[in-house]
Amino acid sequence: MGVGSAGSVPELIVVTGAGRGIGRAIALGMGETASFVLCISQSEKANETAETIRAGGGNADGLVIDLAEFESAEQTVSEWILSSGFTRIGVVLAAATLGPTGPLLATRLTEWERTFQINVLGNLAVVRAVLPTQAKAKFGRILFFAGGGAAYAYPIFPAYAASKTALVRIVENLDEDLTDKGDFAVAIVAPGAVETDTLAAVRASGGEVRTTVGIDEPTAFAKAFVTSGSCAFSGCFVHVRDTWSKHLDGGYDLERQDLWKLRRVE
Repeated sequence: MGVGSAGSVPELIVVTGAGRGIGRAIALGMGETASFVLCISQSEKANETAETIRAGGGNADGLVIDLAEFESAEQTVSEWILSSGFTRIGVVLAAATLGPTGPLLATRLTEWERTFQINVLGNLAVVRAVLPTQAKAKFGRILFFAGGGAAYAYPIFPAYAASKTALVRIVENLDEDLTDKGDFAVAIVAPGAVETDTLAAVRASGGEVRTTVGIDEPTAFAKAFVTSGSCAFSGCFVHVRDTWSKHLDGGYDLERQDLWKLRRVE
């Protein structure tokens, strides 16, 4: 492994939640690039996705990891990264769980805990595992996923909403951490309502779904962002249907970048 690639395409792209839904679609899309794809999932579907990529002529491996066990997850991914020899790395963090449903008093804090362990700490464990290599190479692309509740109240899935809101601020902080450290871009995208098992669970719980988007839209966003030569919205919270494409690869700077951040409105 560890074969160099040309241009802005990373040598390695790590995808969490690669066993199903949006994460799987993104991993398969990344398999069409020149990059090696590391597929991470809590089930054997991680290996199935990797095998599908290989069958299509790409290069991939799978890791079965429970991100709720975030300390061991970080160690496992770190060991894989160090043994691989890759230096230019992109990361797509699509793993998530909806967690408990209903009002605060109707949910258990142990359910909240697991939701944060997966959605926040588990995905951050993967970032921590790749950051030392990215820092040494002075290169990295890191993409998180938001969801319902990150931009508005979403009490039907309160722990999920809180975890996704936390990730928005984490992206802003991480972007500040990496300022002037090299060629880095960090963002969080709201993928829209995609017809997945997760969306089916939202409907089954009584959640409102207004407008759906095709799975090709977040897949295209992830590929464009991770393989971009430059990104003017690093540190921002972006919707998949925002006019983001003109801000990649030397395009326009955002005129009001604060609109794409977690901010109090006065």
